[in-house]
Amino acid sequence: MLQNEDILRLSHKVAQSGHWYIRLNDNTLFWSEEVFLLHGMSPNAIPPTVDNALSFYHPNDRDRVEALINETIETGKPLSFDARIVRVDGDVRWVETLGELKSSPASNTRYLFGIFRDITENQQQRMHNQRLAWVLENTQELILMTDSNGRINWANSAFETLSGYSLEEARGHKPGDLLQGPETDPQTIAYMRDCVARQQGFSCEVLNYTKGGAHYWLRISCQPEFDSDGKLYGFNSIQTDITQSKQIRFDLEAEINERRRLEEQLRYLATHDELSTLPNRRHFLEQAEKEVERAIRHGRPLSLLMIDMDHFKRINDQYGHSTGDEVIQAFAERCQGMLRKSDTAARIGGEEFSVLLPETGNDSGRQMAERLRSLIAHEPIHTQAGPIHLTLSIGVSTYSKASPSVEAMIQEADRHLYEAKDNGRDQVV
Repeated sequence: MLQNEDILRLSHKVAQSGHWYIRLNDNTLFWSEEVFLLHGMSPNAIPPTVDNALSFYHPNDRDRVEALINETIETGKPLSFDARIVRVDGDVRWVETLGELKSSPASNTRYLFGIFRDITENQQQRMHNQRLAWVLENTQELILMTDSNGRINWANSAFETLSGYSLEEARGHKPGDLLQGPETDPQTIAYMRDCVARQQGFSCEVLNYTKGGAHYWLRISCQPEFDSDGKLYGFNSIQTDITQSKQIRFDLEAEINERRRLEEQLRYLATHDELSTLPNRRHFLEQAEKEVERAIRHGRPLSLLMIDMDHFKRINDQYGHSTGDEVIQAFAERCQGMLRKSDTAARIGGEEFSVLLPETGNDSGRQMAERLRSLIAHEPIHTQAGPIHLTLSIGVSTYSKASPSVEAMIQEADRHLYEAKDNGRDQVV
């Protein structure tokens, strides 16, 4: 059976501690073997005294330790302190000391008895935890912790500052229920909820709302935490305020889109007439060159119309240029409505228009021109100044060896146009 001394030695070994006592009658100090070893010495390497025991304490802790020992001796208060010692090899270790006064009535002797334990690793961990807690509390990143049900149980000051919710107000709520609003992306919400349901981590950007209703953007990195049995303990997330960078990105995207819009507008204006929205003369000639080349290469028919609004100057003089503009716009719309997708109508002058008709011979070209003339002549154009009756003179030309180029076809159609005008207008030649 173990003796008391064996039990004491075994308990010290398990606890990595030693014991000591001071006989206060003559100030004699006793150290157990473990105390010597904790100081980096072999047992009984030196005769321990109160003075040399105090000398092992770190200079910054020595006065405090001595004062606490004296206070216990004078008041009988239990002794308890943590302090640093400097071992004989120069290594600094943290130790915990606990002690009490004991008296022996038989010999009228008083003792201060205590234990001495190395807590360096515990102290380092405690200091690490303190530093970690300081970082978590003082970082500009938002730190949020939830329980296994996804409800907030801790948040740092950065969260309180940005969201406007105190920890007390937020605790017990799910972050999404508290912070997400009408413009938060539903797909992002569904993604986060799915990851939480699967007990998986996730990263995303999300639009949140403050207590006061202002919105802000966060980049969230969230990970689950499990206990030693693999059971979900909760979720921990680090959240970065990206509102400013997000706004810069939005502004940049808006600027890029505006530049694209302006470029498209410039390209459009370079090829189209702003009033009628039809292609302009330049674009029409480019398209006509392509169609003539195709007609030559494949031996396909091609017709071209030259159109002039009869007495258009009278409309401007009588009703004003704004009414004249309405007439041009209405005519362009009707003309476009009659044409095929392969046809091209263009405004090539004030009241002059031209139409390119691929895969169209002379007879078909004349029929198309006649339908357009008839439509305009029999359906007045309604303007703010009232209905305007308009007629057209149209000249038609068809690609042939006699007119083998765009220029030749335009000249021929133009000649026919003037024939129509000379013959009384409102006709196709």
